[in-house]
Amino acid sequence: MKEFDIQRSTGAEICGLTGAEIYGITDTDLKCITDADMNCVHTMNLCQRLCLYVLIMGPLFGCQTEIFAQQTIPFQSEWYIGTNPVAIPLGFSIKPESKRFLPIVAGNEYGTNLVGTYFLSPNQSIEGRLSLSNVHQLAFVGQFHLGSNYFFRKHKNSRGKKGWYLGAYAKYWDYYNRVTLIHFHNISPYLSLGYVATKHRFLFDFRLNQTLAVYSWSSLDQTRANADWMLSPWPEFIPVLPTLTFTVSFRI
Repeated sequence: MKEFDIQRSTGAEICGLTGAEIYGITDTDLKCITDADMNCVHTMNLCQRLCLYVLIMGPLFGCQTEIFAQQTIPFQSEWYIGTNPVAIPLGFSIKPESKRFLPIVAGNEYGTNLVGTYFLSPNQSIEGRLSLSNVHQLAFVGQFHLGSNYFFRKHKNSRGKKGWYLGAYAKYWDYYNRVTLIHFHNISPYLSLGYVATKHRFLFDFRLNQTLAVYSWSSLDQTRANADWMLSPWPEFIPVLPTLTFTVSFRI
């Protein structure tokens, strides 16, 4: 009878077992093994290794395929046009008490206003706001905001345009006295914390705004520009007072 050398696997070397002992073959049975039997043993060993390879590598390849598929999904940038409905009544003749306190819940915007939002990625949007209105019989205020919002978490059902966000903005406004013909110019940076919800083609934006500082100058002769920290519209009464903004927009 021809003798054969049984190859040892890596696991057998660790355990001190021969290839025959792995399959439960005794020394007596080993003498009766033929060439066909040895080929069968090696074939079974190869099949087991292939099955183990498939079980380990299969989920890894599947996970990579899923990740690749998610990365290749194109993002469609979109435009939204909207308005701040709370600010619209401030452009009309209403009670002085309302005009004094209503701007707090209107984000200090007055009358006719237009909001444009552009989503350049699932997590980021750029926004511009324009407001033009008479504050009262003597003054006209025009203001423009420009900034960006970053969303903390993406939602698949709305392509990321839903959830909590943090924004940074710069605001310019011109307080024009129509009697004295003097312009009071102002620039102010502020931060926003808000939440966006979408419904079909509509977008609803609720946010809290906190002014940080103001840089001001005027067209009046013999005056100079000045800058100061300002955390409230009425710093002499309330040192820190954020404002609210509600915006309704439509996807175009």
